[in-house]
Amino acid sequence: MKPISKELISIPTCKITRGLEALLEIGFKVCGVYLTYCLFNFIGEWKFEFNYDSETLFSLLILPSLYILKTSHKIISPMLVRVKVSDYEVESKTGILTRRLDTLQLKTVENIEVVTTIGGKWFNYGTIYLYSYGSLVELPFIINVMNIKSDIENKIKILNTNNS
Repeated sequence: MKPISKELISIPTCKITRGLEALLEIGFKVCGVYLTYCLFNFIGEWKFEFNYDSETLFSLLILPSLYILKTSHKIISPMLVRVKVSDYEVESKTGILTRRLDTLQLKTVENIEVVTTIGGKWFNYGTIYLYSYGSLVELPFIINVMNIKSDIENKIKILNTNNS
């Protein structure tokens, strides 16, 4: 059995690919709002002919567009993620203006969840959620996510056998 190390080792995260995926997602949402505007504008001109005013429709669809653009920080946020793992704990640093540091002891982990987007399936990355007693730690945009999940599960098993 190898000795247990407390040294935190950096885990590679997907930065540029995830940022581009977020950019495409926001672009598709804005295009969807624009297509909705075009469709309702066409229906309004066809149904009401001369009494139709498209400015009302435009003003109704500007709020959803602003709501979509509010999430544009998701394009930059993958560049600022740092994930580290040791034999005892995991650590995740995230955030743009407000930095967030999440740490979780591996011996307290009850459940591991892996979430992968379509881009994550194509480019082999995903997000790991570690659930513990009343808490949750997110390890976002991990490259080779299934291998890292297996490594974490093995470390948890080693810690549990050492504690018994």
